Amino acid sequence: MQVITTTRPGGRTRPTTFGVGRLVRRLERERRQWIVPDGPELPTEQAWRAGIAEGLRLAALAIRKGV
Repeated sequence: MQVITTTRPGGRTRPTTFGVGRLVRRLERERRQWIVPDGPELPTEQAWRAGIAEGLRLAALAIRKGV
């Protein structure tokens, strides 16, 4: 597996990861965006957003388990 490092401010480096870890982090980031509303919401829209966030959470969990 090839590891590419990314230079960060302060001179620290962090290896860029590929595969499952990267996908799970992206799902978590997307889930957090879906949880936070942009403005006033209807109850149905709030329920829909909660459903999307829960689906993303379950997908990340399944990926971690290797299902």
